Amino acid sequence: MKRLMWYVGCCLMPLFSASTSHASPEIKSSAPTTTGGNAASLGKLLSSADYQAFSATPLVASDILAQVPPPPPTPIDAPPATPTPAPSAPANSGNQEIQNQLNNIQNNQTPAGEKFETYQPKISPSFSIFNPVGFGADNNLVFFSVDYQSRTRFSQTSDGEAGIGIGLGDAINSIGAEVSYSLNSFGSSAGFGSGGFSAKLHKRIGDDAAVAIGWNQFAKIQFGGGSNGNGPSDYPNNSYYLVGSKILRTREDINDVFSRVALTAGVGSGVFLPFDRNASIDRTGLNVFGSVGVRVARPISAIVEWTGQDLAAGVSVAPFDNFPLVITPAFRDITGAGDGARFVLGASLAFRF
Repeated sequence: MKRLMWYVGCCLMPLFSASTSHASPEIKSSAPTTTGGNAASLGKLLSSADYQAFSATPLVASDILAQVPPPPPTPIDAPPATPTPAPSAPANSGNQEIQNQLNNIQNNQTPAGEKFETYQPKISPSFSIFNPVGFGADNNLVFFSVDYQSRTRFSQTSDGEAGIGIGLGDAINSIGAEVSYSLNSFGSSAGFGSGGFSAKLHKRIGDDAAVAIGWNQFAKIQFGGGSNGNGPSDYPNNSYYLVGSKILRTREDINDVFSRVALTAGVGSGVFLPFDRNASIDRTGLNVFGSVGVRVARPISAIVEWTGQDLAAGVSVAPFDNFPLVITPAFRDITGAGDGARFVLGASLAFRF
């Protein structure tokens, strides 16, 4: 019986980049969605390294007023002084500048050249194709993904998948949690609607690192056989994993070429074990996996990874700055498992509610 892969983008984080795909080895492959990216890990999650910060000390009215010295005290018994006309202040005097700043604050304007501290999130390409990553979706981030593969392992049949999930909690201040459901087949490799639920807990460590623990397809839904005669998915029952990701800033400005490198390493069971067509879905053991993603340009990353079974390589593109779409074309089974390289294409969207 052929196995199906589960895939639901990454990522994401503060992400859109959020997510990752997980697959049952024999048939599917994946290309990430994300946030993050990977957001199941929503695709990439977008790390804080991907935020552009503009900071300046905010001007507060009381601070400005404090710059005006109070008038000297008048002696009680002194006769009233004859007022003398104050010399007119030059146009560029300090008093005039203070008055201008007060006017700006009253009009809700920021003085030219100064900006209040704020973050401008951008949509980030993924840094994983199949592997989960340490980052994840949180704070009510909802993500959707679809993917297509030109053929499944050991067949000439094409197939697709779809996923939906939500990120809860707060990975920065406490713990982030993802819950997702993946549709493992559109009816070719398994009965339409067959799929499973997956869960992931993740924690941000500083600005540019995160760790996660997850369980892929802990609960399954299966319907009949696929149109090509295969039975229901036999996705491994024990696909647990522990993973960490670190973003390296090779250049300070993220808009520069080759400005970020994302390293991911993890250990997992089930789908991450070496490929074996005759293995039981309940087999145990642990195996390592890892990914390297390089931000080639602001909207594009290049990815190479070892899934524990096979070598995969591809690119991820976030074509729009203000629309959370991430597209990831890639090849799986370049070496290792399978019967030759297979083309896969994934796309994901993420929205915060």
